[in-house]
Amino acid sequence: MTANWLIRSASRHLTVKGPPRLDVWWPALSAQIPGAHGDLFGSDSGAATLTLTDVVTPADARRIINARLHAEQLDAATLSVHGVAVANADRAVLLIGDYGAGKSLTALAMIMSMGWFPIAGDTCLVRVGEAGIVDVVGGTRAFVLRRCTAERWFPTIALPERRGERVDLAESLPGNSIGGVHNLVSIVMVAVDGGDCAPEPVRCGEQLAANALYRASGHLLTKVLDDTAADPLSLLEGPALARRRLLLVRRLASSVRCWWVRGTPGDMAAAVDALTRKGSSGG
Repeated sequence: MTANWLIRSASRHLTVKGPPRLDVWWPALSAQIPGAHGDLFGSDSGAATLTLTDVVTPADARRIINARLHAEQLDAATLSVHGVAVANADRAVLLIGDYGAGKSLTALAMIMSMGWFPIAGDTCLVRVGEAGIVDVVGGTRAFVLRRCTAERWFPTIALPERRGERVDLAESLPGNSIGGVHNLVSIVMVAVDGGDCAPEPVRCGEQLAANALYRASGHLLTKVLDDTAADPLSLLEGPALARRRLLLVRRLASSVRCWWVRGTPGDMAAAVDALTRKGSSGG
């Protein structure tokens, strides 16, 4: 048995034909779907944009929906970037880097002591306008850290009751439910280490920034599904959208300054905060 569901992500809508239990999964799934808002509603809008099998797992449902939304967002000149975004007033900073680079830790330090609030915990929706206007228009609500790293760098932080190695701090962080549009003023590639020297941000050239952003903007397509017979998610993008993503990445790299910084989470947070206060938007 299947049902039609309407999923809303930022300005995009996706009609999904899938198992009725998708409604039960939705509270957990929606926190990891960038820009998802509101409840999951049944839909009678006609043909489905995406079909999920009756035997799909919750994890695969999330991965497939996210990959499809990646393509839908590209049609709206919006990149789905693997990164953590924080905002102060109407200005946003996007922290990027590989898994374990310290994006969430740096953001957490900015949130706890510098007046920032989270707007994307893992995937950030970045709308790239033709006139060089770049905005963050949504992101994933979940803000997940490894318990051991959170305890190492923030020994006084109150973590949720022990139920696993990974903890979601979304409910305990200020402003995590605040929506709206925020002007993206800086992109910072972070790399956490235990060095004693205070970090000094280094400006990245456009080509280096474009390479990093192209990798980060394709991460929703690189997931391996539980279904071993399924096609690669990358096929959902196709040549035309791949070219569009590259165009948007190049436009983003030329519109917003990108920096590289390494150090402890606290030191990197202070460096990013100072950098932003000086004004770092490109044009």
